[in-house]
Amino acid sequence: IEKNGYTILPETGTSDYDMKKNFVSLAVILFLYALLQHFGILNLLAPGQLADTKMGYGMLFVIGLITSVHCIAMCGGINLSQCIQQKRTETGNGASVLGSALLYNLGRVISYTVIGAILGFAGMLIGGGSGVGISLFLQGILKIIAGIFMVLMGINMLGIFPGLRRFTPQIPRFLAGRVNQKKAGNRQPFIVGMLNG
Repeated sequence: IEKNGYTILPETGTSDYDMKKNFVSLAVILFLYALLQHFGILNLLAPGQLADTKMGYGMLFVIGLITSVHCIAMCGGINLSQCIQQKRTETGNGASVLGSALLYNLGRVISYTVIGAILGFAGMLIGGGSGVGISLFLQGILKIIAGIFMVLMGINMLGIFPGLRRFTPQIPRFLAGRVNQKKAGNRQPFIVGMLNG
């Protein structure tokens, strides 16, 4: 990192100012949530309201573009890490940024598609093969569990309660070790894209 002009700062503990700032941030988020809920704005963003069976493909495409903005923050860093030009040790040629981006996204789309197919099949089995899928009650439970994990991850990012870090899902160590040992190569962006799913 230092060879590329960056400076590494020593890790410092959480100060009282940081803690106050974090609690103020949480209070603002809760206030905005309550405000949006009070005026019914959150209900307008429910998937049932967004994706109506009468909508055309053009409208669904626009909704997909709008709702995918979160991917910039969620996957942007991973994508950039795979698309930055790096010299290949075997050939000495610069890696193609476009090729790396295409490989990364191809791996990501394949893994998302496979996971979606598996979960869709599981939903069909749970629904008794009726084609209805998972019941609304079970969907609600899954959403609550996912929401709890998201809140825990957000609190971990703020560093308010360090003890909660053990409840955050992490990539298995044997898999993380393999990824870290992997040298930059032709298939690395594809593999990282697959692991992103």
